[in-house]
Amino acid sequence: MNTVTTILFDVDGTLLDTTELIFQALENSFSVNSKVAPTRSQFRAVVGKPLTECYQILTGEDEVEAFCITHHEFQLKNLHLSKPYDNTFPTLKKLKTLGIKTAAVTSRKKKSTSLTLEQAGITPFLDFSIFSDDVTHHKPDPEALNKAMNFLGSTPEETIMVGDSEADILGGRNAGTKTVGALYGFHGEKLHDYHPDFTIHDIRQILDIITPSSSAINIHN
Repeated sequence: MNTVTTILFDVDGTLLDTTELIFQALENSFSVNSKVAPTRSQFRAVVGKPLTECYQILTGEDEVEAFCITHHEFQLKNLHLSKPYDNTFPTLKKLKTLGIKTAAVTSRKKKSTSLTLEQAGITPFLDFSIFSDDVTHHKPDPEALNKAMNFLGSTPEETIMVGDSEADILGGRNAGTKTVGALYGFHGEKLHDYHPDFTIHDIRQILDIITPSSSAINIHN
């Protein structure tokens, strides 16, 4: 049982319900670029990867800059399609009162992500945020997680990574943290395949995983 001081959160499908923000942006981008869009099931399978990689997989093409540009343009015009999960705000607020350090670690670009976090009203409850623009290697590479922990002054042993994709679980494992699979996100029960240390069906269940003791927050296996 290790003392936990820090929780790193993925954004899409973990802190924010961005289903329509992402799917409609993908559908629009295929339409604008005169391509037949894959199914939403096929879209769902790639969510969590860097956007360029998503479009390369979905189109079978190497050069996908035009798709990415129209994708970002759509999202910036339709931020209303993003919303926090019902218990995101109270959970982050409670973690703050418990003295837990929190960070957003996402593979989405800074401009749209920061705006959706601000719109949701949860930015004040995050101690740090790191975006795809801030790293060379994306999750599951541990670079983003390591940068977040370094900024917060935390060690892997006292940190947990919460996310809804394979990249989040493997990223946490590669960084040496405990991992929590958010089964309510894009990939659902599929996350069991990657053996996270814990799984949750609602973000508030983070508070069931960590419990206050006299001067610390403990994680229970």
